[in-house]
Amino acid sequence: MNYRQLGRSGLKVPPLCLGTATFGAAGNSSWRTGQKQATALVRAAMDRGIFFLDTGSTYGGGESEAVLGHAIRDLPRRDLVLTSKVFFPTNPSPNARGLSRKNILASIDASLAKLGTDHLDIYMIHRWDPETPIEETLAALEVIVTSGRARYLGASSMSAWRLMKALGLQRSGGLSLFICMQNYYNLLYREEEREMQALCVEEGVGMLPWSPLARGLLAGVAANADRLREDRLVTERFDDALDRPVIDALEQVAAARGVPPAQVALAWLMSRPGVIAPVLGITDVAQLDDAIAATGLVLDEAEIAALEAPYRPHPVIGF
Repeated sequence: MNYRQLGRSGLKVPPLCLGTATFGAAGNSSWRTGQKQATALVRAAMDRGIFFLDTGSTYGGGESEAVLGHAIRDLPRRDLVLTSKVFFPTNPSPNARGLSRKNILASIDASLAKLGTDHLDIYMIHRWDPETPIEETLAALEVIVTSGRARYLGASSMSAWRLMKALGLQRSGGLSLFICMQNYYNLLYREEEREMQALCVEEGVGMLPWSPLARGLLAGVAANADRLREDRLVTERFDDALDRPVIDALEQVAAARGVPPAQVALAWLMSRPGVIAPVLGITDVAQLDDAIAATGLVLDEAEIAALEAPYRPHPVIGF
C-alpha cells in the first residue's frame, strides 16, 4: 500500500478511506450494515492496510459511531486514522445542530463517547453554517484541537470561497488549518473542477471525495438496486441525458480493460489532482477488494479522454 500525506500535514493515510454511513440498523434498507457485518468489514480493511475510517454524528440514523466504536474496540488505537463530523441535527433541540460553540463542544464529546476513544484524528465540519459566525466556529474547533480531542481539522461540501474565507481566518488568527476537504466528486459530478479542486491544490488541502461511485451508478452490475431506488442523490439528481453517455463510456473502457466499471471509475478519480483518498461506502469484502485493485490501475491518456469527453456541465449542488 502506497500511503499519502494528507494536505499540508504530517498525517499519512492510505489511498482509500472506509466510509461508514451505512453502518447501523436504522431503517429497513438492504444497504444498511449491522454490527457483525460492519466489524467484518473494518477488520478486512485493516488486514489490507486500509486504516482510514470515516464516520459522522448522524450516519446510520445516528448509530454509525457506536457500531464503528464496537468494531474497533480491540484494535490498537494508534494504528487508526479516525474521523467524525458535526453539523446535522442529532435531536429536536434547536441547539443540537449547526456549528455553534455549544453544539460543536457537545457533539465532539458525544462522538467520542460513542466511538469509545478519547480523541479523533480528524474532526470535520459537515457543512457550512450560515447562521453562526465563522469566527465562533473556528474558535470552538481550536478548543477541540488544543484540548487534544482532535488532532486535525477538516471540512466537507461547501463553496470554494467559503473554504478560502475559513482558511484565511485560520491563518490570520494563528489557528489550526483545515487539512482536508470531503467533497462530492466523481465521473458523473465534476463541478468541483470549477474552483474547489484548484483551491485545494493551491492551498494544500487534501481532497477526500465522498460517493466516488455516485451511489452505485458507476459500479455497473455490482450496484445495490435498493439504494439506487431510495437514495435522493440518485432519484433527484440523476439526469439520463447528461449522465448516461458517461456511464456508457465507463462501461466501454472497463470492458476493453477486462475489469469492473467501479475499478475504472475509482482509478480515474484517484488520478485527479488533489485527490488523496476516496471515501468508500461498501457493504462486502468483494467491493473492498475491487477498490483496492483500482489503486494499481493506471489509465492511459486515451482512456482518460474517453471517460471525460461525454461529460457536460451539471447544475451545481448547493450543499
